Amino acid sequence: MLGATVAALGVVAAINAIVDPFQQYRLASRHAPRFYALHHRWINPGIAKHATYETALIGSSIMESTRNDAIAAACGGPAVNLSMPAISAMEIRTMLETVFDARHPRRAIVALDFNAFSGTPDERQESAGPLPAYLYDRAVLNDLPYLLSGTVLRKSFSILSGRGGDSFTTDPDAPWYWADSMRFGQAEVLRGLDLGNLNAHFQQPPRTLAGMRASFEHNILPIMRAHPETRFDLVWPPYSILVWVDFAQRAQLDATLAFKRYVASAVQGMQNVDVVDLQAHDEITGNLDLYMDIYHFAPQVNRWMVERACSGLDRVDSTGADASERRLREQLRAWRPPAPRASQ
Repeated sequence: MLGATVAALGVVAAINAIVDPFQQYRLASRHAPRFYALHHRWINPGIAKHATYETALIGSSIMESTRNDAIAAACGGPAVNLSMPAISAMEIRTMLETVFDARHPRRAIVALDFNAFSGTPDERQESAGPLPAYLYDRAVLNDLPYLLSGTVLRKSFSILSGRGGDSFTTDPDAPWYWADSMRFGQAEVLRGLDLGNLNAHFQQPPRTLAGMRASFEHNILPIMRAHPETRFDLVWPPYSILVWVDFAQRAQLDATLAFKRYVASAVQGMQNVDVVDLQAHDEITGNLDLYMDIYHFAPQVNRWMVERACSGLDRVDSTGADASERRLREQLRAWRPPAPRASQ
């Protein structure tokens, strides 16, 4: 019985290793790749290890609809998007460590989400699901949870039989692209919102300046210091103005803006790091037709972001951060609830 069990497990491991549905040992070539929407955290480390790229983009779900070719066109050379939904600062560090263990990228674009720095430095958001940390290193002996997984085996059989199953895409140039399945516009953004209590819908966690600083110092600063040969663009993404209204409603505005000033000051002496602040561009943030909700914007905004980052625009030091903050506060003071539009 023991021998039969070992043999059966060996067969499972062999099938999963050969088919490799999450591309941990090689990029898919004998079959069309499958990028499962529920398995970013299982697939991205394999992409980071085996793809060819000079620029790596890492961010949360707001960055997923950035196509690799758009990054490459803006920044030069091949590029890869390694973003994940509800990414934490710890996961940014883990993803960057995997990138640098496998490649020596010329550039790393890191989109900074404030919520990624909530909680303790190693804290993750529960909504993100588990992180298979064993897939992010080069050790093979600890891969047994992947090789013996029933979930992975079902994916392997689905690929071998040509069946579908869980939602997936097959375009390696846009593995996590979701914008084509969503609707954008002011009506979508405002649907179901209580403008007097925005957090009733989004339920974002509270943050403290001390906690965010500790997380940045633990997760982001050491990576940038360890790789002076790589250009890092730390990008503040253009949330809609309603995000800032929410921060003000929850008494999070001052701590959030203080954290931005801190980041600009913390990296000011680092020759390989730039801070790119896109949050005071009212032509973007004030146009709710460019959003599907208060956070997530349309793919043309994703392209605009990487183009500005790689063109050297909107870079700020500590002085520029102060000026950007003043503009943002002025926009927030001038904000008024959008007037209802007549139905078409």
